[in-house]
Amino acid sequence: MNAIDLHCHTNASDGLLSPAEVVAYAAQLGMETIAITDHDTVDGVAEGLAAAARWGIEVIPGVEINTDVPQGEMHILGYFFNDGWQDAELGALLRRLREGRVVRARKMVEKLTALGMPISFERVQELAGRGTIGRMHVARALVEAGYVATPQEAFDCYIDRHGPAYVERFKLSPSDACRAIARAGGLPVLAHPLAAVTNGVSVTTDLEARLPALREAGLVGMEVYYPRYTALMMDQLLALARRFDLIPTGGSDYHGPMPDKPELGSVYVPRRCLRRLREAASLRNR
Repeated sequence: MNAIDLHCHTNASDGLLSPAEVVAYAAQLGMETIAITDHDTVDGVAEGLAAAARWGIEVIPGVEINTDVPQGEMHILGYFFNDGWQDAELGALLRRLREGRVVRARKMVEKLTALGMPISFERVQELAGRGTIGRMHVARALVEAGYVATPQEAFDCYIDRHGPAYVERFKLSPSDACRAIARAGGLPVLAHPLAAVTNGVSVTTDLEARLPALREAGLVGMEVYYPRYTALMMDQLLALARRFDLIPTGGSDYHGPMPDKPELGSVYVPRRCLRRLREAASLRNR
């Protein structure tokens, strides 16, 4: 088990465990540092920080903002907000994104019903609980109803970008997300860049073409260490990170105990990555 995981989800968005449960699990695994990076919300951060104090590990306040590009989605992580995770302007943006998610989920349920797979929107809401509603909750409702065997099958067959029940969401550009995180005192980092742009196949010129504008908008890092990335993929991403002066980061993208999702701490993240993020945060906060 690795000591650092900078990409973890809780039931404040589409994870299965509460922030306190994720922190407790990380401590039991012997981990030192995790970042709570829920989709379009920081609602799990306070609980995570309180649990970190009890368990004696470090929790970095974070967020993962979902944005759109012509080829698909691009997700921007934010780290080291200090008190900025409570920033009013950032909070207003995240609320708009969450409200758009509710509308989107309802439309997905309508499309699935038209396809002969009726599920209840109320059940999707129940699965989301207090957290940000998302496609994972729709996927879990499909599994529960017996239409698919796993959440991944639900995505692959019905609710991924090219699926028959896919619905577009409130649009936000990656650059706008970077600027919002930076204004709140955080460090913007590009999440899973291969999956975001090329479905995990290889680095493309499209990603390279986008990085200058993202750097201009405040991007400071890029996920290099990520589940199912091969050594070649990571080498390509490290080369891009050096070229654009980006801090390599990484994490498991943990969502809880799911059969088709990575385990907490399952991805090796070098300590120097966290050290460089700290240094960047220190310089920004001067």
